[in-house]
Amino acid sequence: MTLMFLSVVVICSAAIGFCMFSIHILSILILLEAMMLGLLGFLYSLHLASSTLSSSWILLLTFAACEASLGLSLLVSMLRLRGNDLTSSIVSLDF
Repeated sequence: MTLMFLSVVVICSAAIGFCMFSIHILSILILLEAMMLGLLGFLYSLHLASSTLSSSWILLLTFAACEASLGLSLLVSMLRLRGNDLTSSIVSLDF
């Protein structure tokens, strides 16, 4: 039960941080990973509480790793194109 409560706190604090501190893309990526970690902990605690064998949390972990690698590759390409990682420069992207 403690892991479930901690996961909900992590998800809520990451969502609040996502709404308040979204100036740099790197901070957005870190907050998205914190949300994913909280969701992963919540799913894992649900599986422990119900004591069923389900691999959905492993699937979520795989998607979190793919999301992290895709986000970092987009960040690197944006840094090469624009020279900064500010979210205000996303609007003016013209390839």
